[in-house]
Amino acid sequence: MLRAGFNGLYQLFYWLGGPKQHRVTFATMRSPELTDNLKVLHAKFVQDSDMDLKVFCYHYDRTLKSKIGFLLASVQALRLLARSEMFIIDDYFFPLYAINKHPNNQVVQLWHAIGSLKHFGLSLPTADDSVIKPHTNYDWVFINSEVDKPAYVAAFDIQPDHVLATGEPMMDTLMAQHPEPHAGAKRLLYSPTYRPDANGEAQVLHYIHELITASEQLKQPWEIYVSLHPYLSLPEWQLPKNVHIFQDATRVKQLMPTIDVFVTDYSSLSLNFSYFERPILLFTPDYEQYMAKNGFYVDYYHYLGAPHFDEAGALISFIAHDLDQLDLSYVHELKQKTFPHQDGHNAQRVFQFLMKQL
Repeated sequence: MLRAGFNGLYQLFYWLGGPKQHRVTFATMRSPELTDNLKVLHAKFVQDSDMDLKVFCYHYDRTLKSKIGFLLASVQALRLLARSEMFIIDDYFFPLYAINKHPNNQVVQLWHAIGSLKHFGLSLPTADDSVIKPHTNYDWVFINSEVDKPAYVAAFDIQPDHVLATGEPMMDTLMAQHPEPHAGAKRLLYSPTYRPDANGEAQVLHYIHELITASEQLKQPWEIYVSLHPYLSLPEWQLPKNVHIFQDATRVKQLMPTIDVFVTDYSSLSLNFSYFERPILLFTPDYEQYMAKNGFYVDYYHYLGAPHFDEAGALISFIAHDLDQLDLSYVHELKQKTFPHQDGHNAQRVFQFLMKQL
């Protein structure tokens, strides 16, 4: 029913006008504004082209209010898609998968994360459960490294020659940064991965609470920053003054050069952070469960080479007593694997290719 309705609306919008010449739309349903790849590439189009640029942003956070608004937002998105020569997205985009797309509405996927660590898209064990097959109708996919291509081909059901390893535009911003020394307390950034199952949100919040509680063991002053996935709800907790929980992809990128140690479970932000050659630690209390439910493209612990812990207390104890002696060769190796393009021209390569398609 939903497929028929969405497809009918798309076809109606298409036949009422069709794609407008030189119209390029940047669209996301993961945040209320353009971030990361979309933000950088949009700025490039503004600077170096005279395209008719449109922006569509909707923050779908899975609350009831968001679900109701999602239907209206989807109608708006389908209208923009039908009227655009090129439609550029950065994440799962449900309305797109419910339609029979016309070839002259080109769709570009600029996935919001780099690398190929954990399974995503059609590689997920639950992908076949979807009534409407996700991650379809992509014409072009841009990735960070050639070694990631098999994962993206599998995740997005797309021909290999339409997956282009140009380097991701948002990496240009990262490479313009340098590790920044700072006075005062040391800084820890914790970025837990989103878990989509029914108990996923409670599970993530439990791990955050464990880490915050364990951090009270630290005798030296530390500022603890927790980056919460955009699909989760911010908890209403009474936090210690040195603990900061937020949902802001831009703030994460701004903080990274100042962070002394990065902690995650399965987030690809570990790859981003390797650029600064500072310690990366893994807090993975549900590793076996996550591997069974989600899975990885790589031998996860071996690929990252980072110390890993299944208890928050052990993690914090390591930070307190052993962090200063940690050999960072594993971080240096990870950086070399992750960043084959370090010239700061990723956005330019993507922009030039897309302009040739218009």
